[in-house]
Amino acid sequence: MMIGKISGKVTTSEFSFEAEAKIKKLDFVAVKTPEGHWVTAYIDNITRYAYRTIVEARVVGYRNQRGFLVTPNIPLAPETPVFSASEDLIRNTLGLPEEGLYIGALEGYNINVNLPVKQLVTKHVSILAKTGAGKSYMAGVLLEEFAEKGIPVVVIDPHGEYSSLMIKNDEEKELRFSEKFNISPKSYASQVQIFSPENNRLKLNSKLSAEDLFRCLPTTVSSTQKGLIYSAIRNIGEKDYTLLDLIKEVSSLPSQSKWNLVSGMEFLQGTGIFSANPTKPSDLVKNGKITIINLKLSKPETQQMIVFKIVQELFNARKRGEIPGFFLMLEEAHTFCPERGFGEVSSSNIIRTVASEGRKFGLSLCIISQRPARVDKNVLSQCNTQVIMKVTNPNDLRAITDSAEGITAGLKDEIRDLPIGNALVVGVSDQPILTEIRVRRSKHGGEAIETPEAPVSVEVRNLSFPLRYPKAAILNEFKGTESIVQVNYPVWLLNGTTNGNMVELYVDGLMGEIFYERDGDLRRTKGIRSLVTLSSVERKIISFLTKSGYSTMDKITAATRLLQNDAHRIIKNLMSKGLVTGDGYTFRPAKISIPHNLLKTGMSIKPEESVMQGKIVNFNIDRRIVEKIGELFGITAESMKIVYCPYWLLVYGNRKVLVDGLGKKIDVEATKEVMGVFR
Repeated sequence: MMIGKISGKVTTSEFSFEAEAKIKKLDFVAVKTPEGHWVTAYIDNITRYAYRTIVEARVVGYRNQRGFLVTPNIPLAPETPVFSASEDLIRNTLGLPEEGLYIGALEGYNINVNLPVKQLVTKHVSILAKTGAGKSYMAGVLLEEFAEKGIPVVVIDPHGEYSSLMIKNDEEKELRFSEKFNISPKSYASQVQIFSPENNRLKLNSKLSAEDLFRCLPTTVSSTQKGLIYSAIRNIGEKDYTLLDLIKEVSSLPSQSKWNLVSGMEFLQGTGIFSANPTKPSDLVKNGKITIINLKLSKPETQQMIVFKIVQELFNARKRGEIPGFFLMLEEAHTFCPERGFGEVSSSNIIRTVASEGRKFGLSLCIISQRPARVDKNVLSQCNTQVIMKVTNPNDLRAITDSAEGITAGLKDEIRDLPIGNALVVGVSDQPILTEIRVRRSKHGGEAIETPEAPVSVEVRNLSFPLRYPKAAILNEFKGTESIVQVNYPVWLLNGTTNGNMVELYVDGLMGEIFYERDGDLRRTKGIRSLVTLSSVERKIISFLTKSGYSTMDKITAATRLLQNDAHRIIKNLMSKGLVTGDGYTFRPAKISIPHNLLKTGMSIKPEESVMQGKIVNFNIDRRIVEKIGELFGITAESMKIVYCPYWLLVYGNRKVLVDGLGKKIDVEATKEVMGVFR
């Protein structure tokens, strides 16, 4: 249908005409050149006068014989007829793929808008809109499409909005449009996994480098305090230390500057997020899985710290090829990578790094924000595909037009007036595409939804020893108890072989000692963890002294085949560490208590998989330490599992004590360790 004729100023990139039919902004029109090419243009601006309507159109171009989009090299002739563009011409000119991530339809046309998968998973994306304009809804649509394609995604979810992917959409006001978009309600529960500090599935590595610690601490660290951290790590040496070990070491240093530092480190320890058994990158990135990092109940500074560590671990793991390529979706991006004028947070630097380098390693980033002006400009400019919804703030509009190509003055005005549910998609085609976002298959979890969010139940199941003595039995035994809380104490279960035989070894997850049962009582070895840090020759001497009880220097050198001078030097070093005592003639082990026939010790009761109840204590011992303990006794590790032992934490007789739920006895050593965690 002809809608007018070209008149007024004409260039190779734009023309104007007087409209003879109803038309609206961003409609597509077609003009035929003298050479017979149908040129597509879109309406950029409309001005209505008393007796006429003048339309300004911006040229998109036409496809040449090789399929490339080109624009005329001479202006279109005045009086050339202007027609409404056909859907086939629009689809061909814009180059919209028939397959891809289906996000909606071209506004006013029966043309699906599919984002090309390869482009999105090899480049970065941004979703930008004012509050309430539908950015989280759009992000949910994108996540559904990733799930349909089996693309692994990690979502940083500071408001707990995206767990609703697990619930089928039942909103009547949305479902009435499902036929229009050819969408059927669907739950993605089988493809979604949720990690959060609250469900105890999200743990950060407790072994922090000095640089990581400087970023995580809630206060600025002075040069003197930095020196204390470096000294503490140097004093610890090659030992696999934890945050708790670092706190103890810094506390022992002779400096008054240490106390603010210790306070900050204790704050980190108190978050409960650090563990010697951290969440592995391979747990978070799995083919076909949408992993949601739910940080709804965490404070902003804790959220930023978690994002810093998680993204750093994922980025490094991806560079090493340990996890598949994946898509990282960052909600509320302005709080995790703010523009430099709005402050620096712990996660800023790693997000900038991912934005600039992530694509080389198959890590794609999607940032979502209602305040584009407050997002780091370097990060925003790296987003080749932008989904722009209604934005009215002048500073935010300026940030968008500075970072996105092809945003004209007319389109800038259009962004201000976009209706809810519509988006301007930039970067998929050579021209911005006005898209009506499709309805979701799953339920929307954003706060704009009128009905309350349905609860999503995520059960945390772990191996645990069955409770022999329930709460009633403990209260009957310890009369006068003021309060009682169940505590799940961490234990490593090492399954391995030695001399061809299968063995089980339980290792205390806080102390690093071997955990076993004898005569119904829970017991631990003494000094095992210290052996791990020794050299093989030092361990050989300790092992000999432990078996013999005591020995002379001559017998030690004969058994270990050491020169006497070397044996003297090593024993002197062991005595300085408090591991050996002697009178110069005979020597015996100190601080070491290991039962005979250690490999035959164990637990009479076997752990079972169950839903965890009560508080869960974090691990302080890394699995690498457990492997080394096994090696001390010639055990080749086959597998390692997490097991929890039930305890009761009592306020009893003006003190707090830990009573084991297997033997109904106060565990003094465990009480000391757990009080350091729960104080």
